Amino acid sequence: MATSKPIDLAVLLLGSHVAAQAGFSSPSVQRCPGLMDASNVACVNNYAAVLPYPFERAYASGGVDPENDTFVETSVPSDPSFALLEDTPFVVFDKARGLDILGSAPKLERVFDTRNDSIHEAPVYVPGLNVIIFSLPHQGEYQQRIINLNDTPPTIANYTTNPPVYAVNGGKLYQGMIYWASEASFSFPSPADGSLVQQAPGIYKLDPNTGEVVTLVNNYYGTLLNSPNDVFIDHSGDIFFTDAWYGYAINVTVYPVHAPATYRFRPSTGALNIVENTLGQPNGIGISPDGNTMYISDTGVTNFEGVPKDAVPRYTYDPFGGKYVYAFDINPSPAGGYLTNKRPIWLAETFADDGLHVSREGYILGAAGSGVDVLSEWGELIMRIEVGGDINNMQFAGPDRRDLWLFGPSGIWRVSGLRGIQGMLEE
Repeated sequence: MATSKPIDLAVLLLGSHVAAQAGFSSPSVQRCPGLMDASNVACVNNYAAVLPYPFERAYASGGVDPENDTFVETSVPSDPSFALLEDTPFVVFDKARGLDILGSAPKLERVFDTRNDSIHEAPVYVPGLNVIIFSLPHQGEYQQRIINLNDTPPTIANYTTNPPVYAVNGGKLYQGMIYWASEASFSFPSPADGSLVQQAPGIYKLDPNTGEVVTLVNNYYGTLLNSPNDVFIDHSGDIFFTDAWYGYAINVTVYPVHAPATYRFRPSTGALNIVENTLGQPNGIGISPDGNTMYISDTGVTNFEGVPKDAVPRYTYDPFGGKYVYAFDINPSPAGGYLTNKRPIWLAETFADDGLHVSREGYILGAAGSGVDVLSEWGELIMRIEVGGDINNMQFAGPDRRDLWLFGPSGIWRVSGLRGIQGMLEE
């Protein structure tokens, strides 16, 4: 029988270390070619699949996700090129598609400072008025806001509807009307005259030309909806919306009576049907340009268990909770589209994707942590837009829908100069 020499564990580990390092190719990051201003765009080579040792990234603990738990703030001291990601707004992972999207002169500018204690949601561009209407779903905020793009520079003002709607969290444009997902169930004083306004969580339709609002659905067979979060209208006029727990989280509605779910509402009949019930907290929602695929983000990283009722927000961060974007096939039926073939296509690299939008080309945009993910229809990360502060949602605007506006407690930002991406005409 042949005998073997004893294995030196230290040598084995050293050999593994050397092999792993041998896979690293410098630099990890470099300035991208073909740009008028290369200082604001960085290209990540090979998705930084191999980083040189040592490297370290902050991570969540104690129910809190630190602000620096992001790829761009990963510490890689032995690779000076990684520092290029600091304060660089456009981070490209797929050079061919990313640089086509950006064009030669992309620009990120902070247009408005906003209150930093409230999320910013439901931005909708109204082309006939050339305005963006958005919401601050927050206790005591009974108006929305309107950005007038006809002014130079753009201006912002309060916006009150008739009747007023409290805690709007999602919004989409369809056939000239704005469809809102609203979270609140508490009565509140009208900003117009102080009279008491009653409201339940539901879907509301706003005529942006008159300011008049109509309630479309505000209950499920007599029970309150949880707090509708985001909404999308398909080609037939059916309304899909996610119903998460975030109205309770910000104390604008009561403790939920339903598990989080996604619904389809058919205005022509009044029928409300559940279409998806497996996500931890369904959040952003969008549909592909051909109408065949639905995308829903899961922000189940927010954990509502054991949080005191007097805490706001009423959740902690669970790093093992859902932070995925899922794709579903939309199948026609006499009752409307139903969803099959659920598959995860993206695990958010920071926090979780909140608001979702789908571009005319089929790119998926998700507001995640300190910026925006730009994904292919299959979930490949093509690029990130980094602003250095929380972003909740975004909206394309302008005649050709090439300006991308970003909304969050960090401020309101505009990305201009984009070439290979456009928003849908109605979204």
